Amino acid sequence: MSLFSPLSIPLASVSNAGAMATSSLRFSSQRSYVASYAKRRRKALATLDLYRWAPRLYGRLAYILRYFKFDKFKGDVQKCWVAADCLFEAAGESRKQQSLKDIAWPERRLIYVTNKLNWIVEILVLALGLVPTYTSNRKETVRKNQEGNMLATAVWSMRRASIIMCLVVCAIGVVASYAGLVFMEIYSKRSAIGCPVRIWVATWYVVALVPAAIHSGFASLRRMWYSRREIKRQASQRSQHANDVEHTDHLLNDAEYADLPPSERPQKHQMTLDVKEKEAEAERKEKVSSAVQGVDEDWPVQMAWAVYYIAGSLIFTSIMAVTVVELVVWVGLGFAGTGSSKILAFFFCLVFEQTDAR
Repeated sequence: MSLFSPLSIPLASVSNAGAMATSSLRFSSQRSYVASYAKRRRKALATLDLYRWAPRLYGRLAYILRYFKFDKFKGDVQKCWVAADCLFEAAGESRKQQSLKDIAWPERRLIYVTNKLNWIVEILVLALGLVPTYTSNRKETVRKNQEGNMLATAVWSMRRASIIMCLVVCAIGVVASYAGLVFMEIYSKRSAIGCPVRIWVATWYVVALVPAAIHSGFASLRRMWYSRREIKRQASQRSQHANDVEHTDHLLNDAEYADLPPSERPQKHQMTLDVKEKEAEAERKEKVSSAVQGVDEDWPVQMAWAVYYIAGSLIFTSIMAVTVVELVVWVGLGFAGTGSSKILAFFFCLVFEQTDAR
């Protein structure tokens, strides 16, 4: 028999080697199982400790802890709701009463412009929070804008380059404010509707483009309809009084006197024009006495802005269980975003005006 024949190996050696290999594999598998069990146990204990010490963690880690990144709730929107409920229940009762109210300044702010804006610019201005009103007269635009508006009084004599620079600075401020809202909403405590989308508040500022587009479209239709009606009315008057020379001369005199400066108009015609202007101004103020945007527009415009502001109030007030410091930051960012948006809209309108003329 050859020395290297398999039959020359003792059977006891083969059995011992097999037993050692089997025990080694069994030991390694047990060790890996123990290691994985210990890892799972540490995670479970960490999760348990998180909810056990949630009030303390809430106060100390509220600015860096993103609870939707926990392994227990990762990848499942429904579990995100559970995490929100747990954090809300763990917070003190006084903290639950701290909810951010709507500080979006829904009141309507009028900005007077001489000529009609481009439809894209008009939608952007409406979305940023101002309502452009057309005067067709530069002096009238300057006078109405400077009434009770210190900003308009200060910047109306600026050169175009300075206005463009202010426009760029305001645009940077708006972007920075929106970025701050996004950062605050991600790293701060989430809102009750923040599980599907985590940047609701900043997104809602952008969603204002939708009611603004509806507002601009219906306003254009209304102006077109009013212009056609005015043309028909004037044509009817001309045909009705075509043979009335005295009446025609009277209309021509009124038109000529209206073009003259107030100091050169006859007193009778000046008093008549002043009464007409006061009546028109009183009628306009009566129409815009409400603070809601689109109050003098068609009902689809009013409905669009109403839905936008009501839903926006729900979004703002859904931010739950915020600390005092977080609440202050939320309010500051809200004022910064809304204020910078309105100033940006003001400079957008000012770019299209003749401001530095002497």
